[in-house]
Amino acid sequence: MKLKYRILVALAPAVFVLDQLSKLAVAAKIEMGSRVTVIPGFFDLAHFRNPGAAFGMLAGLPDSFRVPFFYAVSVLAVVLLAYFFFKLGESERLLPVALSLVLGGIAGNVVDRIRFNSVIDFLAFHIRDVVIEGDVLGRHFSVPLEWPAFNVADAAITVAMFLLIYSALFQKRKE
Repeated sequence: MKLKYRILVALAPAVFVLDQLSKLAVAAKIEMGSRVTVIPGFFDLAHFRNPGAAFGMLAGLPDSFRVPFFYAVSVLAVVLLAYFFFKLGESERLLPVALSLVLGGIAGNVVDRIRFNSVIDFLAFHIRDVVIEGDVLGRHFSVPLEWPAFNVADAAITVAMFLLIYSALFQKRKE
């Protein structure tokens, strides 16, 4: 079997299984909306449901639009991933890893959307519970220094994006 297919067969299912097992553990052990401190002032395990995309984008859209939209985007992404994956040359090492990470991540989040109509997010990083507050144009704002919670699938997709950027910027292509 070609190396790129061995990478795909090993990595995408590993990301999917790790994502789903971690989400099952969180759903079983942490009450919805709760947090468990792991590293005080820096990292919590939490249990949130995100009906939107990254950072909760599009979460406020009606289900009748949002749900089919996310399924369509997922299907389109998988089709594009398959196309690019099959076009990869034999000498490629980094791109099969990146595309396999994305595929495993998409699969993990799609299963959540099918099961819960949302995605379980549980990795919550923050800076000492600091909240920046102030007034701008007569309106008060309060911003916690916290990264939005995410999951293993999101992390795999993010790592893949960095690998793709690295590949595009620094790897020489043989024509």
